[in-house]
Amino acid sequence: MARFLLKAEFKLGTEIELSPEESHHLAKVLRMEVGAECELVDGQGSIAKAQIDDNHPKRAKCRILEVRKEPQINRVHVAFAIPKSNALDFIIHRCTEVGVASFQPLITDHSLKISSWNELRWERVVLETAKQCQESYFPKVLAPVDLKSWLFQKRDKQRQLIYCDEEARFDALDAVSKANDVDLLIGSEGGWSENERGWFQKEGKGLGLGKNRLRAETACVVALTVLKKQWNEM
Repeated sequence: MARFLLKAEFKLGTEIELSPEESHHLAKVLRMEVGAECELVDGQGSIAKAQIDDNHPKRAKCRILEVRKEPQINRVHVAFAIPKSNALDFIIHRCTEVGVASFQPLITDHSLKISSWNELRWERVVLETAKQCQESYFPKVLAPVDLKSWLFQKRDKQRQLIYCDEEARFDALDAVSKANDVDLLIGSEGGWSENERGWFQKEGKGLGLGKNRLRAETACVVALTVLKKQWNEM
């Protein structure tokens, strides 16, 4: 069933107007007719079954028939050294498909150094990907921060820290506790510096991804899949 984003409170029986972008998608792209049913999602777990009352291409209206709240199961927060734009695009797209809670781009010793950050672009990528893969909780893409600042000041210390390091490709990860969320840390193509590696060894646990050297974007998806599999989320 087609889904449309609507950041509003869903109340049974009410009629709600979609944004111009979602109205255009409903009327011009999907060519949905009045009376057809669709789903509305707020990105925070609420999903409404709705009927189209008006398919105007700029201000479509839907009447809410049912409302449900889905549980949040995505508890992995992916923190990664900033790569080139095509790799960054891959990470946001594919990890959103697999299911994550948030993305934290990091400025590391060997990462790409950026002069600007297009927050709206990545929000749009998450929005479109999350709708396509039927995700009810849309992950947040946070602004880039310095690794040391994030690790020792900004990071939620209640979350478990798991890092991937090409110099520890065969490290076996002990069972990950389900009591707390996880920060999954992925490096750049150049790997971690010795200082960074020392910080991680004190703060978290290593996760090996096998004998082959993986690209940073591939490592993100593989490591995320390993963790979610361990939690029986796949």
